[in-house]
Amino acid sequence: MLTALLGVLFASKSLADDSKTHFLIGSHGPRDDIDLVHFLERLTTEARITKPADLIQIPRTAFEPVLNTRGPGYTKNTVWYRAPFVVDDRLATDQNAAFIRVGAAYLNDIALSIISGETGQTVWWDHVGDRVPPRADQLTSPYPTLQWPELSSGHYWLTIGVKTNSAHVFEAKLLPESTMIASTGQDSYLKGVYLGVLIVAFGIYLAFGMLSRDKAVCWYSVYILAMFFINLGVSGYAHLMFTSFWPLASDAITGSGTALSIGSSLIMWCYIIRVNEYFPKTFRAIASFAALAMLGFVTSTSDWYIIYAKLFFISDICLLVVLLILLVYISFREKNLMRYSFLMVALGIPTIAVIVHLMMLTGLTPINAFTQNIYPMSSTVHIVMIGIAMGFRTFKLAHGRAEAFSTSQHADQLAGEQRTFITMLSHEFRTPLAIIQRSAEILGLHLQNEQQAIISRLATIRSNAGQLSSLVDAFLTKDTLDNAAFTTSREAVAIDTFLSELIARRHREVPGQNISLLHLEMAVVEIDRVLMERAILNLIENARKYAPGAAVWVSSERAANGYLYIRVVDEGPGIPVEELGNVLDAFYRGRDAAKTQGVGLGLHLTNRIIKAHDGTLSLSVGEKGGTTVLIKLPFDRDKTVLHGTRNRVAFHEQRSETPDNGGPWS
Repeated sequence: MLTALLGVLFASKSLADDSKTHFLIGSHGPRDDIDLVHFLERLTTEARITKPADLIQIPRTAFEPVLNTRGPGYTKNTVWYRAPFVVDDRLATDQNAAFIRVGAAYLNDIALSIISGETGQTVWWDHVGDRVPPRADQLTSPYPTLQWPELSSGHYWLTIGVKTNSAHVFEAKLLPESTMIASTGQDSYLKGVYLGVLIVAFGIYLAFGMLSRDKAVCWYSVYILAMFFINLGVSGYAHLMFTSFWPLASDAITGSGTALSIGSSLIMWCYIIRVNEYFPKTFRAIASFAALAMLGFVTSTSDWYIIYAKLFFISDICLLVVLLILLVYISFREKNLMRYSFLMVALGIPTIAVIVHLMMLTGLTPINAFTQNIYPMSSTVHIVMIGIAMGFRTFKLAHGRAEAFSTSQHADQLAGEQRTFITMLSHEFRTPLAIIQRSAEILGLHLQNEQQAIISRLATIRSNAGQLSSLVDAFLTKDTLDNAAFTTSREAVAIDTFLSELIARRHREVPGQNISLLHLEMAVVEIDRVLMERAILNLIENARKYAPGAAVWVSSERAANGYLYIRVVDEGPGIPVEELGNVLDAFYRGRDAAKTQGVGLGLHLTNRIIKAHDGTLSLSVGEKGGTTVLIKLPFDRDKTVLHGTRNRVAFHEQRSETPDNGGPWS
């Protein structure tokens, strides 16, 4: 392929004398097919030619042969062609008619003339193209086709003027009637089948890509759709089907398909060889270019498409070369010879073909059978190879999903058994732990006058039994919260009273802990008392463990947005900033956790409980240390207002029943 590419790039130009000087036909046309490219000469000039007859007066040195020479690429100027021919009555055929078929199918306006070599007069004139409305008597064909006129013996010139906003890749054939019918039918059948294959492939790959969430496959389906649009335009079917109600339909479909193919192929390439993983900045640059390239479809029906093609086609060639280099580099890096050898064939060879094709369209390489056919041929190989790859990938994904499903079922079974075991173990532990704690308390009452060592041992028993009981409660609470069928038993609670009673009970159970109520604003909240108590106590216990002796402040404040904010603030050293994102995870313990007892469930359970109440929990650390835990819970506005009114009424009634300075009741 590389040798062929070099041969295309550096092939010597064909001289005008190497081409055939003229062709011979009968009065009704040729006996056999005539490929006019062998006889046509091309004139690319900015000079305005008003009459086709003026072309035969221009010297031959101003022209270049069409065969095996570089085309004019994209230009707004009319490109002119001419070919001399001789009509000889002795070459008469049995055919009643002949046809001239010109193209490509996407060319906008093609003006054809036959000029007498003896008189210089125009003896026949017509024009076709995808922007020329077809006449009722004109032959219906995917390619622009006209019936060849009957001519008397003599010397003639065929002149053709082409004006288009697409690439000037021109071909023309003179065909007898029988050949015309046969070739049109065969050509239509093959191209119709190919279009059908493309649209079916698009549907399959799109569905597969969306189900597997594979971006490479999804973008490949978009690339297949782009190829469908291009072939729909190039084959002439877009002109046949849509030009009757929109003259620009052929250009719009062909140009949009080209723009879409440039962008989608680049992004598809990047995902397949994982440029997005290895070179993220390069991927972002290529993706940005691809997005701009796909937006170029808006120029497809105007002369702006010429500028678009010149800018983006050359850039696309450069990026494709870069991607080929990256493919080789990544293949050596990953050392996966089998995979990247396949990709080199399935993607590398078609990419070289695309580069050759784009260079032909832009006038950088000669127009010949090789440069014209390499792209469709390589695309067919490409689709077959990718089809094999997708089949293998589908098998692997299906096998992987089956294994994943089996593993998931096994994991769910193990998790269920684990939850059942923890629940059973927790319940079984509670009874003996309660007995140990109660017995230690009773012994403490009876042995108050014993030696300090005995009293200390009893205190140790009570302390460790309490810690073990808290651990059991934590695991049991986690099991409850992890259960998919978990529901909260909520009731309307005045939060100020709830927190006041909770802190008072904490003072009785754990004397000496410095806990203060800073400010409690009343609000009625729907909560599960047991779980919310566990959540608040977890925060207080966490502060006690990691900041022993430090003051803890608890406050509540309601806001106009319908939420209540509970703050638990300690004056300890605070949580390291780099650990704030992890402390809510189950079983996570920070770098200082070795100094304290615990399993890393306190904050995790609190967060789960708050979420179960449709709230949120966040942590922050002050500049001088100290941790602030902010709990945000929705409160009931109506019940809050009603509860506040009742409290004010009860307060005034109490004051009215209280004697003032020993006097009568007021």
